[in-house]
Amino acid sequence: MSETTARPWYRQMWPWLLIVPPAAAAIGGSLTLYLAVTRPDTLIPKDCIKDGVTMVCGEEAREVLEAAGKDPDTPGP
Repeated sequence: MSETTARPWYRQMWPWLLIVPPAAAAIGGSLTLYLAVTRPDTLIPKDCIKDGVTMVCGEEAREVLEAAGKDPDTPGP
């Protein structure tokens, strides 16, 4: 008679299919948290305005405001 021996758990496919997705999510979450903590937030400079869907900065922003008839030195949205 031939006996079949049970393979150890780490040689089976099903435990790995259950272990890998949560482990990948934990690693991805840790990486995301690390990047969020170590990278500085980028802020928009004060001399920028939103012109439609684009951001205009510097001297070009002053020209856009003057063309619209607004005072470039008055702060506002």
